[in-house]
Amino acid sequence: MAVERFAVTIIGAGVVGLAVAARLAPRFGGELLLVERCGKFGRETSSRNSEVVHAGIYYPRNSLKARLCVAGRRRLKELCRGRGIGWRQLGKLIVAVEEDEEEELSRLLESGSENGVEGLRLLGADAVGRLEPAVRARGALFSPATAIIDSHGLMSFFLYQVREAGAVVAFNSTVEQVAAAGDGFSLRCRTGDGEFTFFSRQVVNAAGHGAAELSRKLGLPTPRVYPARGCYFSCRGRSPVARLIYPVPPARGRGLGIHATLDLGGRLRFGPDLEYVERADDFRVPEGLREKFARAVARYLPAVTADRLDPDMAGVRPRLQGPEDDFRDFLVRAESAAGFPGFINLLGIESPGLTAAPALADMVAGFFS
Repeated sequence: MAVERFAVTIIGAGVVGLAVAARLAPRFGGELLLVERCGKFGRETSSRNSEVVHAGIYYPRNSLKARLCVAGRRRLKELCRGRGIGWRQLGKLIVAVEEDEEEELSRLLESGSENGVEGLRLLGADAVGRLEPAVRARGALFSPATAIIDSHGLMSFFLYQVREAGAVVAFNSTVEQVAAAGDGFSLRCRTGDGEFTFFSRQVVNAAGHGAAELSRKLGLPTPRVYPARGCYFSCRGRSPVARLIYPVPPARGRGLGIHATLDLGGRLRFGPDLEYVERADDFRVPEGLREKFARAVARYLPAVTADRLDPDMAGVRPRLQGPEDDFRDFLVRAESAAGFPGFINLLGIESPGLTAAPALADMVAGFFS
């Protein structure tokens, strides 16, 4: 029996895998295969986040996270225009509650400006009060470019582009083995009906939490990826804020702090926190976190009390940065040094992965030119 052959296989139909597939499908058509272990796109990391389109403030200058975030935000704005994908440019305030936090606002202004973020400006307490009367702050950094997006609508659009170009999409298909074979790779997939083996000249590993394991199966030197859970609590009643409100971020890359986000329907949520966990599918929201969230939120929104908070959801990020590590960037590379230039690894694609997705797709497409 002849083994089916593809020019390109993309493993993972989260937002990044879908963006890559949409970018490459017009070129490869039916020779491109997109495989996803779940029964639908974006079931894991991509559907469990704040749906915030980041401006690019926090990341070190010239890092992939900085460059791809800034480029990706601009691309997303263009993509959403006229295509029915929900988008709202609400803007964001990063607020200093205590005196010793005000200096950090100036550092963030400098970092964001170096990264090419437009429109950033520092606000005093009075200006913050005029914009958001319910917010307690000594000052803030205002980012007008920060937005929210319908991530499901975005992923649906990418999948539509993939299918319109004639590419093959296989859900409920788990890649269990990948090995070098001639001028490409042999892959074995498990499905609900059994197994199938196929050949692909090039492979894009965008498998999220499963990406490191697949990389190691090929024998590649692969860094550890840490599952890091972030929980969210929703807020009952009408939102007291019209913009996204973030605290000054904690030290050593411990996330961005428990912040206030709005969805396109105006619903207010708080989160995520950050906790390293053993399992990538640990989506519990412990009830005991309510008081922790209430204390964190009360620093900048005193009117929000614990009795207004309800457990909402959790997401688990695939982080290259361990609990004691400093900043770790995205890892995006064709494995040429290991002798596999046709195998493209995307590891540690956490926040701002949603924002960066179109720019990540452009970067991956550059390996095919």
